[in-house]
Amino acid sequence: MHARDSLDPSRSMWHLIAVHLRRYREANGMSGQALGDALDCDRSTVSRYESATLRIKPSHAEAVDRLWNTGGMFTNLVGFAGLTDEGDWLLSLAEFERRASRIRMWEPTVVPGLLQTPDYTRAVLTAGPANGLDADLERRKARTSAVLDRETPPRLTAFLSWAALAQLIGSREIMRDQIAHLLALGELPHITLRVVENQAGAHPGLDGPITVLTVDERDLAYDEATTRGRFLMDPLAVQEVIVKYDSISDIAAPVGPSRLLLEAELERWA
Repeated sequence: MHARDSLDPSRSMWHLIAVHLRRYREANGMSGQALGDALDCDRSTVSRYESATLRIKPSHAEAVDRLWNTGGMFTNLVGFAGLTDEGDWLLSLAEFERRASRIRMWEPTVVPGLLQTPDYTRAVLTAGPANGLDADLERRKARTSAVLDRETPPRLTAFLSWAALAQLIGSREIMRDQIAHLLALGELPHITLRVVENQAGAHPGLDGPITVLTVDERDLAYDEATTRGRFLMDPLAVQEVIVKYDSISDIAAPVGPSRLLLEAELERWA
């Protein structure tokens, strides 16, 4: 079995880079030797790049971007891979969020992380493994501040599940404060909140959370379906996630009725 056959781009940024490098080379009809000539390296180096046994140098990533006019994709991927611990997608997600001009979110069971109050976040995290709770809270606080407290914040749209609004997290007071926080966020001109009601029935979003980020005029997707999260950067794969997100939009209540639903939930938790 070739080393490239064991690549898992859903778990490693470097594997993702390797897969895309080979895909772009083949799509452009280039041999490994031809790409090596273009990068001023030998064919074996290209082979090692494509099997992720050697990490592509930043200068070669820049050269590939120029060669195939990718809009800086490989340069950006290498930069993010250098910032991210192997397999730690949360760090990558936070970095992309910080740079995003637009964020689209869906969560089927809880309030989306960026919209949570500190007490709600603590209650959610306490329900899981207790290791490093304070550190996790600080990371979430910094991640939220980096997005919502920017001088020019991103255009943010979030679909809220009726289940998240109805599920008691922590205490009634925590839920009341969380709903009040959502109502306050919904008044901001750059934030749109819509509720997916119970009667919407089964829909594709029940698979798991979705985040679509627009970074440097390029759409990226984070899809947490099945058992693990994964970043998607291939345009076709990202488009599939956007189609799923749009299908949730089709069944979500409009902004006005959604606000009325949130106000009703606020009264219920009083």
